[in-house]
Amino acid sequence: MSRKKWRSVMIVGILAALTAALISSATAGAAPKAGPTVIVGSKNFTEEYILGELYSQALKAKGFSVKYKQSIGATEVIDTALTSGKINIYPEYVGEIDQTVFHQKTLPKTAKGWWQLAVRLHAKRGITVLNPTPFFDVDAIAVRKADATKYGLKTVADLKKVPNASVGARPEFKNREEGFKGMVDTYHLTKIKYVSIPNGLTYQALDQKKVFAINVFSTDAPLSTGKYVVLKDPKLVFGVQNVAVVIKKSIATPDVLKVLNAVSAKLSQNAIVAMNVATQLNKKTPSSVAHAFLQANGLL
Repeated sequence: MSRKKWRSVMIVGILAALTAALISSATAGAAPKAGPTVIVGSKNFTEEYILGELYSQALKAKGFSVKYKQSIGATEVIDTALTSGKINIYPEYVGEIDQTVFHQKTLPKTAKGWWQLAVRLHAKRGITVLNPTPFFDVDAIAVRKADATKYGLKTVADLKKVPNASVGARPEFKNREEGFKGMVDTYHLTKIKYVSIPNGLTYQALDQKKVFAINVFSTDAPLSTGKYVVLKDPKLVFGVQNVAVVIKKSIATPDVLKVLNAVSAKLSQNAIVAMNVATQLNKKTPSSVAHAFLQANGLL
């Protein structure tokens, strides 16, 4: 081979190598490095299904390997799933972390303080608590609008005015400090009756007058109909309930955290209520509602 021809071959080879390196570099920048599968869990009600879909779909869109396990159970159940390794991430309510998971009695006076406490408590278990959402969804007590007018009900304490009052709620709500036990003790509702009702059937029970009041979530879609009155909780028995993703530190890479925090930052009060209405009242699937939201906000 002549020197001139050899030189041409070398130049072509170098250019090919440089091209391959550039392509490889561009590809590496577009997708995250290979890592363990992100196993997302959600609790057992509609808003959590939406949240689970939001975080799962956003991670998948960025190239992560994701499995989504919907409707694992209440706080006590899903926390066990997290610590045992059945899942490694799920969206949780800050107050649930502080009170239900860690049983804290002395609590901060601000929402930020509640979140910072959750961060410290979970860090001891090798779990990271991400940024809280702008929206909050707190447990509350609701009554029929006509009954609120009839008895002059404005706060939870006013239930003392109602003879034979009863509260219907999911089973685990009964013995929680941020639930029925806490409201009875704090507002001295010694004569009120507790009726255990499965998730999804409480509004039906209230409409059919099987109970006088029910436990609701403050972002529930039915509350937008005007049929119900949510009683105020001036002593904050039900706590502070912004959502924060909890994730095992072993998979909490900067790339993963960036995606999750970007989703959380977009979850305003109006946004979550609109998604709850779309699923609970308009009968759209949590998956399709989450996809539309992520697409509209440039997160896919």
